[in-house]
Amino acid sequence: MTYQHLHSTGQITQPSPAVVTGNFKVMKRSGLAFEETKARLTRQGLHLQQTPHFLLAYSSDNSPMIVVHQLAPEDINNSIVDLLMQELKPLGLVSSEQAFSQLLIGLVTSVQPRNPVAAWNLFSTNTLQRLREQLHKPFIPANDRSSIAAFASIYRRLLSLKVGSSLLDVGCAIAFWPILLAEREPESWSRIVGVDSRRDAINLSTNLARLNDITKLEFLQTDLLASEFLELGVFDTVTAIHLLEHIPETQLPQAFNHLLQVTGHRLIIAVPYEEQPTAAYGHEHIFTPETLEYWGKYCVKALNGKARYWREEVAGGLLLIDRTEE
Repeated sequence: MTYQHLHSTGQITQPSPAVVTGNFKVMKRSGLAFEETKARLTRQGLHLQQTPHFLLAYSSDNSPMIVVHQLAPEDINNSIVDLLMQELKPLGLVSSEQAFSQLLIGLVTSVQPRNPVAAWNLFSTNTLQRLREQLHKPFIPANDRSSIAAFASIYRRLLSLKVGSSLLDVGCAIAFWPILLAEREPESWSRIVGVDSRRDAINLSTNLARLNDITKLEFLQTDLLASEFLELGVFDTVTAIHLLEHIPETQLPQAFNHLLQVTGHRLIIAVPYEEQPTAAYGHEHIFTPETLEYWGKYCVKALNGKARYWREEVAGGLLLIDRTEE
């Protein structure tokens, strides 16, 4: 960028550098800088398209598409996912998991491009606070279709369904659920563990727990389908929240078998209900009430009948399997 702009103090500053992620070049420009950027891109002869939150600029060659936004620091939370799906999916820009990931990474890191760790800590902290606010409400309005409201609904129900004093969360991502549990009931748990196959997820989880002074948590990198997963031990409650739709359907029997082997009392599965897999999220297949019934029966059979299962509908479907002595 060659232009400069003025803050309200009158001091001349250079705009933050753009973030290039794959096929996208993302930059944060607010106020006058946004309008100056729009005018400059127009003078360059680029094709422009604007949505409520994004300015898109592209050329006829293979150059990265330019994405300009004015998101404030408090807007950097999981609601960005909703904006991408609402505004850019209809334009065909998030038709794959790779494109979705590139855009999300670009948007988050563009707020602090010189310090990506701080940018992701901001995203994680803001999202955790929004989840706290939702959980403190007496109920979540039915017309709130945001992703944060959906997960808050799931977490609210899980708080009343968990049992025992040890919990394993499989596919913890940024570990919002284990952290919320640990801070709400610090004396109730002897062990809370979050696992994920991705190193970046473990790093984000560890950072978020540290920023919130939560020490009674463990985060481990392991794959649900790997034999090493079974070395984690047995937990009173095991949760897998919006994980199984990411696993190829042919590998679901192994996934369920591994989950059952580490479950001492109650296994809780949460899945979205979809008409077709959402490619942007990396979903491999769909779940329906009927498929959850199938897997409930599968689990009871796998435990030689010494179990019971039931379903609930909370922002999709919940499947619960309890071990029994009968």
